[in-house]
Amino acid sequence: MDLAQPLKMICSYMSKPFKKSKIDKEFFILYKIVDSYSTEFEEHYRVQCINTKVILELTVEDLVFYLYILYGLHPVQACFIGIEYAKLWKTRMLDPENHGKPLNPMGRYAGYRYGSLNLLYQNRNGLLGFVCLNSGEEFLMDPRDIALSRELIEEFDVAHAFCIGVMAGNKMINPVVQSRHVVRPSLRLVKG
Repeated sequence: MDLAQPLKMICSYMSKPFKKSKIDKEFFILYKIVDSYSTEFEEHYRVQCINTKVILELTVEDLVFYLYILYGLHPVQACFIGIEYAKLWKTRMLDPENHGKPLNPMGRYAGYRYGSLNLLYQNRNGLLGFVCLNSGEEFLMDPRDIALSRELIEEFDVAHAFCIGVMAGNKMINPVVQSRHVVRPSLRLVKG
């Protein structure tokens, strides 16, 4: 029994770096949007590198195509950028020269990094399916409801939050008409 206690302590200390915790998110949030201003044609955002005085002035397009900065934002801010990007995309105010390969100095994005909610799919009605990783329970919600709920969007990874923002922005711009009158086709049999 005396040897089991130190062995348990060693195992618990060695497993701590591999356990997910709430503070893991702070290691990935490297930038924050601190201010914005509008010019005649576009909106500019001032993005600050955390714990420094470095401030970058970027447009929505720049934020989307510099993946290193986008993935370094807080999920709420990434969702907002997704909504703004969807608005620009729908109004066709994007510069076609910027639609090249996204600039990502980090290499390939690893996918899910933190958070307790994981985005799974979008059904034909535009609803998003996601799972709570703690309980394993699946949910189905409108992307606008997720984007407008700060508590929900904070629990997603930044890439998922950006995707939710884009889908919510698309739905905000093009609301689905609920009542469409469907006319049944009238067919006539013709003998030839």
